[in-house]
Amino acid sequence: MRYKLCSRISLVILAFVIVLPLATPALGAEGGLGRPLSGMQIAPFAGVIPPDPGFILATGETYYQGSIGGGRTVPIGGLLVANVDMKASFTPISLLYIWNTPTKTWNFASAATFPLAWLEVDASLSLGRFSVRKTDRVFGLYDLVFTPIVASHHFSQTDHLALSFTFWAPTGSYETGKLANLSLNNWTFIPGVAYTKILPKENIELTGIWNMLFYTENPATHYQSGIQSDLEALAIKRFKNGFGIGFVESWIQQATNDEGTVANALNGFVGRAFGIGPIVTYSTKLGKSDLELNARWIHDFDVSKAVEGDGFNFSASLKF
Repeated sequence: MRYKLCSRISLVILAFVIVLPLATPALGAEGGLGRPLSGMQIAPFAGVIPPDPGFILATGETYYQGSIGGGRTVPIGGLLVANVDMKASFTPISLLYIWNTPTKTWNFASAATFPLAWLEVDASLSLGRFSVRKTDRVFGLYDLVFTPIVASHHFSQTDHLALSFTFWAPTGSYETGKLANLSLNNWTFIPGVAYTKILPKENIELTGIWNMLFYTENPATHYQSGIQSDLEALAIKRFKNGFGIGFVESWIQQATNDEGTVANALNGFVGRAFGIGPIVTYSTKLGKSDLELNARWIHDFDVSKAVEGDGFNFSASLKF
C-alpha cells in the first residue's frame, strides 16, 4: 500500500534544504562563522518526503544575536580581532520539488534556496599597541544553496529515513578586511541523514538529523575551516486544533582543526556549541493548499571558540 500521511504531515519542511537559516554564526571555522546555527537545521518531519508530487514554497525569518568575549582572538576576513559582537538576520526563500516516483517505499525531492541576509559585526582591532573598535554592516543576497537530491525511505507508516546531499556555492560578495560579508567565500558540501518516528496514539513526533560539513579553502585568506558535525533532535506533541509544542536540542562539534597560518597560530581554532529551546508548530489549510508554520527560540550554552547567543526563527511553507 502506498505510504499515506495526514495533511499536516504531507506538508513536509525538509531540514537540510529549506526555511531554516543555513549560513549563520556558529563555531570554529573562519571568524566563528560556520554554516550551521544551534538548533536551526532540524525541521518537523525531516525524515519524510510525501508521495504526492509537486512544488513546496518556503520562507522564514531568523534573527541571531551573539558575541565572543573574554579577549579571545578570532580570524575574520583576513583580520585578527577580539571581543566580537554580532547581529544577523536571514530570510531564505526556497523552492522544493517532490518528484513523481512509482515506488511505494522511496520518494525523492530536489531544492534550491536563495537567502537574503543582513549582518552587523563589531569587534576590537589591534593597531600596534593600540586597539580600536570597528563596525561593519552589509545587506544583500547571501551564498546560494542547492540540494540536488533528498531520498526518503518509508519503513512503515511511522518510521522514515531521509538521505540528503546539499552544497553551498560562494556566490555572495566577499572582501578581505571586512568584518561583515555576504559569503563565507568557500564551497561547502553537506551529506546528511534524518530519521522521523511517529507515535500515532500519543500524536507525538520524534526526529533527529546528523549533518557533516566539509569546507573548501577560502582563496582570499588561504584559511581552511575544519570539518563540522551537526547533531540535532526534536520532539513535538500535536493537538487536534492543529497546534503543536515541543523542544529542540543540538550539538555542533568541529571534528578537525582549521588549517592555515592564522589557524595554526590559534592552535587549530576548534570549536563546539550546544543549544536548546522550545518549538511551536501550527498546521492548517489555505484554500486547497496545506500551510505549515513553526517558530522556535534556541539558546546557546557550553560554547567554545564560537559566537554564543540566542537565535529566533519563524518559518512557513506552502504546498501547491
